[in-house]
Amino acid sequence: MTAQGIPGSAEGFGVFAVDADWPETRQVTGHGYDRASGDVHVYLWFGSPRFDPEVPHVTVLSASSGNAEAGEALERAFETFYHPDEELPARLPVFEPVTVTTDGNPVAFELWRSSGHPRWVARGRVEHTDVILSGAGVDPGELSLVRVTDLTSFSTPFAPFG
Repeated sequence: MTAQGIPGSAEGFGVFAVDADWPETRQVTGHGYDRASGDVHVYLWFGSPRFDPEVPHVTVLSASSGNAEAGEALERAFETFYHPDEELPARLPVFEPVTVTTDGNPVAFELWRSSGHPRWVARGRVEHTDVILSGAGVDPGELSLVRVTDLTSFSTPFAPFG
């Protein structure tokens, strides 16, 4: 970890967060750095301080390009995207394009929505960083992501229940 609380970095990797106007809690929920491969990833949560998937929230994974964690994060996001009694499809369903403002620029993301519930999943790439978003109660096309270099202002991890 660096002094700013970010795992060691791969060349061109950036950590992305929902912009500073986010009204709820901002938390680091996980991170990793593989010295051998140089792969790095950071998970951020924006929402209720007591993880509640039914209230508006956004999860942001930033992973170095080609990092297997991005594929695993997408799979986990789809597991929560589908109802517990539904089977995951053998292939990704058809996505719709959505533009997410990232560092002030429009970036194309692939977006999956479900008509049965308000959850969604999106995937995009910003330079050398794969970004996986998931959320509910927030329209992904209205998000504004910013590159962060200091995670010390984020709480970590979820607040304890009780």
